[in-house]
Amino acid sequence: MTYLTGIVTVIHNASQVDFDNFVYSGVYCNSLAGNPYTINGAGVTMTVGETLEVLVDGDTTIPDTTNILFVGNPMPVQTEYPTGLISGGTTPTGWVEEDWQFVNIKNGNPTDG
Repeated sequence: MTYLTGIVTVIHNASQVDFDNFVYSGVYCNSLAGNPYTINGAGVTMTVGETLEVLVDGDTTIPDTTNILFVGNPMPVQTEYPTGLISGGTTPTGWVEEDWQFVNIKNGNPTDG
């Protein structure tokens, strides 16, 4: 996984950030204007030129204009689809019904079995 090696291929500001299609493994402080910044639900005070290495949660992070930059990589295709047990329950007769979905890891497309 590239976030463990420190290799990044994109740098996005607030207008470019896309948590649905990219995984961000760091936040770079470009300016002090917005300190503290909300990253992963916490108020983080940063220094200009500092990079905070953290997997960024898009649900609890507030992108701040150009004051902070998000560094990361495109999301791998196979992580875009749910896999494994996607639903299940017990029928009125007591049987357990389960629906499973698997993904072709080469192209990311769901398979039927």
